[in-house]
Amino acid sequence: MKRKETFFWYDLETFGLDSRHDRIAQFAGVRTDMNLKEVEKPVVLYCRLSDDYLPDPLACMITHITPQEVAGKGMIESEFIAHINAILSEPGTCAVGYNTFRFDDEFLRHTLFRNFLDPYKREYDNGNSRWDILDLARAAHDLRPKGITWPTKDESGKPSFKLTDLTQANGIAHSQAHDALSDVYATLELARLIKWRQPKLFSYYLTLRKKQKVKALVSTMGEPLALTAAPFTRNEGCTTIVVPITATTQNPNSVIVFDLMQDPATLIHAARAFGELESMQKTGDTFRITAQQVRKAIQTGEKVEEMLNKSAELLTEGANMLTNLPQIVSASDQLLQVRGLHRIAINRAPFLSPLSVLTEETTFRLGINMAQCQENYKKLIEHPIVAVNIRKAVDAEEFPVVDDVDHTLYSGSFFSDADAKRFKEIRSLPPEELWSKRFNFDDQRAHEMLWRYQCRNWPEKLSEEEEKRWKSFCAQRLIQPPGNTPVTLEFYARKIAERMASNDTTPQDKEVLSKLEAWGRDLCARIGLTYPR
Repeated sequence: MKRKETFFWYDLETFGLDSRHDRIAQFAGVRTDMNLKEVEKPVVLYCRLSDDYLPDPLACMITHITPQEVAGKGMIESEFIAHINAILSEPGTCAVGYNTFRFDDEFLRHTLFRNFLDPYKREYDNGNSRWDILDLARAAHDLRPKGITWPTKDESGKPSFKLTDLTQANGIAHSQAHDALSDVYATLELARLIKWRQPKLFSYYLTLRKKQKVKALVSTMGEPLALTAAPFTRNEGCTTIVVPITATTQNPNSVIVFDLMQDPATLIHAARAFGELESMQKTGDTFRITAQQVRKAIQTGEKVEEMLNKSAELLTEGANMLTNLPQIVSASDQLLQVRGLHRIAINRAPFLSPLSVLTEETTFRLGINMAQCQENYKKLIEHPIVAVNIRKAVDAEEFPVVDDVDHTLYSGSFFSDADAKRFKEIRSLPPEELWSKRFNFDDQRAHEMLWRYQCRNWPEKLSEEEEKRWKSFCAQRLIQPPGNTPVTLEFYARKIAERMASNDTTPQDKEVLSKLEAWGRDLCARIGLTYPR
């Protein structure tokens, strides 16, 4: 029997913007059938905060959710994320929202990760999938705009895809923006509007949640495609013409494309420079080997003249290269920053379309010069070395790594099957037994993860010695949190004081700020810190 498919429309409100560090405040969602009819009662959940974390006051002023509210209404994080995971793991579920790919899904993955639950399985197992209405709205604006009112930004004239702007322009009820359930229903109504006005577009984009469908469209250095995405937003729309250049070795779901509305000359020049620099490095390696051979020849008296001549040739070649070295290095370093290069994730439902969807009227309205795009495409495919060197440049990229286990979802390796079994056991045990249980993990990260997991969720179960260690850890996190998060204890107190003193701050916001200050003072008292003056 074929599994029944459903949508689960969901939204998160969070205490900050960094999915690796910040915490979820509220989760809300509702399940519908594939015709967007509700089939279950809505769900609203809150998550308590642990003492090693401070919320961003600016985020709280937007959502008006305070730590006191989630402490009263919420669950510990382990139970909270387990409940969400169960909902989204129901067979045949397509998890969907507004900007969920880039924001909400990332928060869920990191929360699942630090609570010993699989960060990805809910997205693909048992016929499950994920989707995002934001790019559907962009595509409807560009490709099938009739029947929907499209707002613009006052300051720039560019189309606005803020959910609140779209709902207001189209008479969709959305009385409590930044309340998760209100945002869920607003998203659902917007989806119903697009499905009603442009059913074929809706159905087409739904197929792109399957990365096999996207792969079938994407052929590196193949035929150009239309791509609708945020980086290409201009007054006319968000659609451009791209040619896929190469997938990456490290992440086969990531494909580099080039915007054919841009002149490829700079890209071709930078790719050549990258190749020349690589040749110089190889010449240097050859010269080192030859120098060793010359020394050996002098010591043995064999082929001395031949080795010296070879060295002279290499020195001449090296000197010629050094003349252009600054220009070569500069162009090579800028290869991946060339205007027009863009990365798409085939597992994030990029809105790609064959060029046949673009009528003359559509390309004119979007300001796309198809003849120029085709000319740029011809220039690019005449230089296959571009794809080769871009792939090499991407594979050589190095990213800063934060030395903190909470930040290792993407930088660390996948856990072994044996560790995955241990994680299931961890989640099945009552907290009283976890402290006495010893696990021999394959991945050493898991030891620190387990200690934090226990302290964050059940601090009341800590021994006197562990409680001291936990308070010291919390104090360090508040004074100097990991990564680039600005919300230190000093920032937290200063920002609250600044906003409280401002005449522009509304009474409602001041009430939120007052609660945040009280929370900060109580937290400092619990862990032995002095709240900043």
